[in-house]
Amino acid sequence: MLRRTFTGGLVAAGLALGAMPAMAQQTTRLNISMQPALYSMVPLHLATEQGWWRQMGIEPNFSSFPAGPPQIAAAAAGTWDVGITGSAPGVLGAARFNIRTIAISNDESATNVLMARRDQVEAIRANPASLRGQRVLITVNTTVDYVLQNCLRRWNIPRNDLQVVNLNQAQILSAFSTGEGRLAGLWAPNIYTAEERMNAVPLCSGSDADAIVPGNIIVREEFLNRNPDMVARYLAVILRGIAWMKANPDQTIQVMNRFYQAGGVTVTEAALRAEVARRPIFGLEEQLRLMSRANGPSQADRWYAGLGEFLQQVGTVPTAPPVTAYLTDAVLRRIADNPQLRAFALNQ
Repeated sequence: MLRRTFTGGLVAAGLALGAMPAMAQQTTRLNISMQPALYSMVPLHLATEQGWWRQMGIEPNFSSFPAGPPQIAAAAAGTWDVGITGSAPGVLGAARFNIRTIAISNDESATNVLMARRDQVEAIRANPASLRGQRVLITVNTTVDYVLQNCLRRWNIPRNDLQVVNLNQAQILSAFSTGEGRLAGLWAPNIYTAEERMNAVPLCSGSDADAIVPGNIIVREEFLNRNPDMVARYLAVILRGIAWMKANPDQTIQVMNRFYQAGGVTVTEAALRAEVARRPIFGLEEQLRLMSRANGPSQADRWYAGLGEFLQQVGTVPTAPPVTAYLTDAVLRRIADNPQLRAFALNQ
């Protein structure tokens, strides 16, 4: 796991962004929430290894959480200021604690998957109706359940026609390995375990069924209002990490391996390469296009609207918050409008 607090000398804070030097001279502490050993968090680790926090005048203080719900719950006490989380916790945080999403960490749609055994998958693809009455192992009310809902709609199968068994991810892997269930609903890195050890293959993913699962780069609204420059510097660091990863795929695998092992997760190099291949990440210009509302609702608006409807349907939130109330491109535009921050975010 990453050290929770970092100290260091040559860094800067409190400077106007327009006058920000390449290397700063003092730092300001920033409380960052995260989860260990996840692809979306790799830019945080990369920034520490590369010394980018110091260049942006940030002294990061990391709080690590085992999952999204406790991470979001901690926002109520103000124990963190910014962070990265999953899409469902991001929407939950918007509904309950005024959490704002300022960018997309990655597209997780292809790694939220219904898995089938290799010797059965072609028969299921040829006749999805054969799934009626079958046991499907799933973690309910999660993004992979969102994928299940959309895949069933695609196949014209009512959910009630299945035997949906609610298990956590570890339980699903254990049960599926012993022959239980016709399908297993898994997300990364569990899908790689199923592929490598259980001869399982993807049957239907979020990408296949238009159940888009974006990851969230987030900030508490109160902190954003008081510290817009700091939030812009934080996001510039993340975007620089994304730009670096896109430009250096082989080195990214090495960074991921160190980060995952530090978080207690051991996966094969093939699984790490699958993470990179299956989870698109978006640089500054791509983020701006995804968020643009110049001609009506943005592409990102549509992604989050579908997820919000699902979370309301299953009772995770009583009413899905309007996407425009929590998804904002203001910080991205702040970076794009500042030459120093823009160049930093683009890794130039």
